[in-house]
Amino acid sequence: MSGLLRKAMLFACTGVFAASSALASVPSPADSEVPCGLALVGTTGGVADARGQFQIVVRDLAHNPIAGSSVVIDFNACSADIRVCSAQPVSGVTADCSGAVGSITAVTDPTGTVVLRVVGGARNTATNTPGAGFKCATVYADGVNLGNINVAAYDENGAGGVNPADVSVWLPDSFAFPATYVGRSDFNCSQTINPADLSLLLGASLGGASFASCASYCH
Repeated sequence: MSGLLRKAMLFACTGVFAASSALASVPSPADSEVPCGLALVGTTGGVADARGQFQIVVRDLAHNPIAGSSVVIDFNACSADIRVCSAQPVSGVTADCSGAVGSITAVTDPTGTVVLRVVGGARNTATNTPGAGFKCATVYADGVNLGNINVAAYDENGAGGVNPADVSVWLPDSFAFPATYVGRSDFNCSQTINPADLSLLLGASLGGASFASCASYCH
């Protein structure tokens, strides 16, 4: 084999390895895990309600977890009624208040996972208050679109924590379905608003873990 041919093969192999290495660090939507929906919660004693906990797992095309991936949940298409807190109490979760609503960011652990609770609420203060539709938020990992996610809000009116007032304003959303669907009141991400959602809201209202709304919303 001539020296020129050996060099050409070496360069080709090097290129293949470099391409493989690059692909290994690129998030794959098909291999990653994004939940159907999330529920914005309040806090008690500065701790975010565990009812809002969910996780996102970022993996590459070979189904390998990507550690240190920057995960962003962009809420800006949810501007009809959704609000997020400018200061998120969960360690490692930061809010960016640019845009119509804002976004939150967290970094994956060695297993490619972020475990999140997002504090925020809705602007549902009266019957027929307009709201965002199904899966209004978008999840990104290192800039790659992993898919959309529904955004519900136990703190329906965005004030005073989660309490019977939130149940009161949730009820018209249920009665209006299917003529009008709003994602804020669909806590189990079924794309329907029904007694199952009411049960979850009552649990949050009576559980005492969302006693307070956030002190400052992004918008």
